[in-house]
Amino acid sequence: MNGKRILVVCVLTAFVATASVTAWGLHSGIPGIVAKSGCLFNSPVKRLVAGHVGRLLVLRSDLDITDEQKEKVSALVKSRLDEIVPIAKTVIDKRRALREAVLKEPVDEKAIRSAALDLTKSIGDASVLASRVIAEARPVLTAKQVKLIRDFKTEVDKATLDWLNQLGR
Repeated sequence: MNGKRILVVCVLTAFVATASVTAWGLHSGIPGIVAKSGCLFNSPVKRLVAGHVGRLLVLRSDLDITDEQKEKVSALVKSRLDEIVPIAKTVIDKRRALREAVLKEPVDEKAIRSAALDLTKSIGDASVLASRVIAEARPVLTAKQVKLIRDFKTEVDKATLDWLNQLGR
């Protein structure tokens, strides 16, 4: 269950992060975002992503998900794929539309805001579905596993805020 839940959370986080980076623009000249080489990954973003991946790997090993738990969660997710796939595709399409609106010249603020609102609605739909799937899968987990996931989310949120604060300096 945790693997699928973490996957859903990571996918949603990736969409939001991508939308944020897209909204800033890769060539905006924000110090530290794009290094002199022009590569996004020679920057604080690399440290943020690497830190999140590291935390995720630690969580994965600490959770000790049993084969039975994996099978139950897998069965649950497979039973909901007909709902998950279209919503995920919609989020991807709306994210792409926002990126295109942001990069289009001349700047069309109305189109950007409209695309952002569409993406927001899609993320909301995905979040509602994720919440339902998580509620169904939560009983598969032990109390310790649930706590580890909550602690992980708290750490990721704190690390992201710390990263943003460092960018502001």
